Amino acid sequence: MRNLFTAGVGLSPKHFARIERLRRVLAYAGNTPWSHLAADTGYYDQSHLTADFRTLMGVPPAA
Repeated sequence: MRNLFTAGVGLSPKHFARIERLRRVLAYAGNTPWSHLAADTGYYDQSHLTADFRTLMGVPPAA
């Protein structure tokens, strides 16, 4: 199943899920505190959100 997903989408299912979760964060960003965004979008805590953001976007969330 994973190989079919990767062949069809071009990303592993886990990497795709990380990108989609970060897209949700960006959609709800604004005046909402990062800790609330992390909790509302399925991250364990704010530090996991920050790490994912930095890895995928190349900059910290505050940037």
